[in-house]
Amino acid sequence: MAITEYPAEKLDTIEFVVIFTRYQNKWVYCWHKYRQSFEHPAGHVEANETPLEAAKRELFEETGIRDCDIIPLWDYTYIWENSKGSNNGRVFYAKVNSLGSLPESEMERIEFFDTVPENYTYNREDEIRDIEKVERILKFEISCI
Repeated sequence: MAITEYPAEKLDTIEFVVIFTRYQNKWVYCWHKYRQSFEHPAGHVEANETPLEAAKRELFEETGIRDCDIIPLWDYTYIWENSKGSNNGRVFYAKVNSLGSLPESEMERIEFFDTVPENYTYNREDEIRDIEKVERILKFEISCI
């Protein structure tokens, strides 16, 4: 697996969105019904949908959240483990103002954490590094205001 990162909105074609989400200074994670583990909201960009529209849609579908401020943080290219393909993604940050009701989906519930939950679907160490990166970017953004 190889990931190359780029500044936000650098890549023209985005197929996947990832949304790091905070509510009242806690990270929001979704409990996936079938995987029986936590993950952050994410999903595919549909035809005729911008990455931002996809991020807002996925955030609602997987958490019930609509009332938030959402910004792009970085783009990436993910090379598949078999090296026979790749896809491009965009990482977003959502600061939640208020919660909504979780719609019917593959997500059973949301929970709030100070850090990455132990029962995380993917590589927990990678997720911890990504959260640290998100926090550095946000700290830089705030200091520039």
